[in-house]
Amino acid sequence: MSNVEPLISFEEMNHLLIPLGALNSPAELHGMLCGKLSGGQRLPADEWLQQALIFMDIITSEEEGVVGDAEGRGQAAMARLYPVTLAQLQDDQLGFQLLLPDDDADLERRSQALGEWCHGFLTGFGSAGLAEGTKFSEESADCLRDLAAIAQIGDGTDEDEDEAEGHLVQIEEYVRMAVLTLYMEFGNKPAGDSEQPLLH
Repeated sequence: MSNVEPLISFEEMNHLLIPLGALNSPAELHGMLCGKLSGGQRLPADEWLQQALIFMDIITSEEEGVVGDAEGRGQAAMARLYPVTLAQLQDDQLGFQLLLPDDDADLERRSQALGEWCHGFLTGFGSAGLAEGTKFSEESADCLRDLAAIAQIGDGTDEDEDEAEGHLVQIEEYVRMAVLTLYMEFGNKPAGDSEQPLLH
């Protein structure tokens, strides 16, 4: 069993970010971070927080020299997301988690969040600064194609609820393992490695 720190819950992160005017989902933010890390990018804490604030379209009050309690808690949660996520990706016990609504949330919301997570991942992976020239393995190329398809996941389904629930759980697990596959191929390489590939 993994000993890595668990992620903050989707609900708690959402609760912290909504009052700050965040326009994107916590799922998409976490997906973006995982994409960057899986592409080999590493960021100083202050740079990650700045990128997260821009991605979520959160305007801070730092220009006036004042950071409110709610804003401080939200920023702290986003900052903490980076080291926890990196530790999970590096965990040899495969303790990596996706930041998604819990199983009590309705199926439509969970499906939408999974699509947002995958969209965020592709955005992050594509912007990780990977150099041109290196080919993807067949497995990694398949993973990226599948994540792109899952990013378009629809809300409508002809399945009954139990069947749809089972399929969603399977897809979530596939996404988790696909990300670990990509991380193992590209994420362990130092940023700036000239042999890293570029996602087109």
